[in-house]
Amino acid sequence: MKSIALFASFLFMGAAAISACGRSTSTAGPGQLSGGTADGGGAGGGGGSVGNATVSDAGGSPHTCADLFDQSVLQTYSFEISADNWAKLDADFHDLKDVLAGTPPQTFYPVTFHFGSETVSNAAVRLRGKSSWVQTVMYDANPKMQFVISFDQIVKNGKFHGVSALHFEIPRDDWTFLNDRIGNNWLRKVGLTAPCTTSAKLIVNGSYYGLYAVEGGVTVSLLKEFFPGNFGGDLFKGGTEADTNTNVANWARLAQLRAATTMAAMQPLVDLPNTVLEWAAEAVVNDADGYYGGAHNFYLYDEGAPGYVWLPDHTDSAFEWTELFTPLSYKQHPIYWWAGRPAAEAPPADYLIVMNDPTWRSHYVDAIATEVAKWDPKEVLSWIDAWAPQIADAVAADPHKWATADQHAAALDAMRDVVNNRPQYLQSFVDCERGNGAATTDQDQDGVPWCNDCNDGDPAVRPGADEICGNGIDDNCDGVIDEGCPGGASPPDAGTP
Repeated sequence: MKSIALFASFLFMGAAAISACGRSTSTAGPGQLSGGTADGGGAGGGGGSVGNATVSDAGGSPHTCADLFDQSVLQTYSFEISADNWAKLDADFHDLKDVLAGTPPQTFYPVTFHFGSETVSNAAVRLRGKSSWVQTVMYDANPKMQFVISFDQIVKNGKFHGVSALHFEIPRDDWTFLNDRIGNNWLRKVGLTAPCTTSAKLIVNGSYYGLYAVEGGVTVSLLKEFFPGNFGGDLFKGGTEADTNTNVANWARLAQLRAATTMAAMQPLVDLPNTVLEWAAEAVVNDADGYYGGAHNFYLYDEGAPGYVWLPDHTDSAFEWTELFTPLSYKQHPIYWWAGRPAAEAPPADYLIVMNDPTWRSHYVDAIATEVAKWDPKEVLSWIDAWAPQIADAVAADPHKWATADQHAAALDAMRDVVNNRPQYLQSFVDCERGNGAATTDQDQDGVPWCNDCNDGDPAVRPGADEICGNGIDDNCDGVIDEGCPGGASPPDAGTP
């Protein structure tokens, strides 16, 4: 969900061993189908569920996935849609005014959906995406739609293989076609709330439309898996859109959080230990577009007494993105992620409240150490080595792809580079924060080691420096430019680390 402005600065660049993940259970209960036509009591009617087989995710977490997410095969889905409704969907896709206004059309159209020998005659499709939607329409000769296929839109509580919807997602700047798949599988492995995700081909009205990362989405069912004792809370996409409890969401409580400008005001409302673990996990995968890394693409989930916790929403711009599109490579700073990134957006207020509080900044450093310890480069490389050949022919044949064969290959190489080097870089950051010897280098010799300096190449920029009004620089590394200046902002907490 990168802003249109951020992407505009990068668009020119766009032109320029998992087979062991087997099934764990495979049972179909009374009235459930494992094949055939899903009408009446199946996915298309009566709230039934077609097929209950499950598989492990790639990391072997205790949370299994529907067999649709079997990592050992490249799935193929198809749907038929009437010519009239396809024309309406295409018109929605090319009319960007609502997307640019932040309210993309979400009209569902009826489709007949197929998976192997199974058919759902009353599924529905709508478009998805925001900035990636705008990019592809504006800049691609053959723009690619992203879709949500719903099984419960027409029939209440309808499900297919245990899922209520499939999200077909592949932003145009993911030249690997694997970022969401690898990111979500790793997030699940480390215990964070992320949907099951794999790759799949999509056929529309008999013709191959394209390759996608297909995921189950962040739903009440997913919350029930990861918050079994409390899965009925409010879920806000981007901290603004109610995805659950839409008619009774506690907007007043959310407004309290939005009004918080100090740690004292924020702490009673937020599950800080689990939130900093989530931000740290985003830092580990080098996300450039989560709450860490981009100030968006996140969920807020209200756990009740523990408070709000941040949840991830996509890793499509993680891993190699900064290596391909910025000077940072794998060295996106785990605190000052915006430093050195062209056209980076301002860091969000809640993030700065935490990072500008010495105690919670220290807890965040500990969280980085915790999540880095869970990163196994050999395991993640084995996923790439298994899945890149699995999708290779589908990438080559994709009629709507935006990346050339050379760009796809270069992106995979960059991904491997980040997988190997990012954890070492983060470990050096942790060592520096903990004052461990050689790790505490100070390139600009301003008395502040690199891990605490938002620009270690300029001695005038460091924590504690005076803010120089009007120079467009965050002189004191608190994440705010020109605070205390006429017309400038105020820092979202007192003091800096």
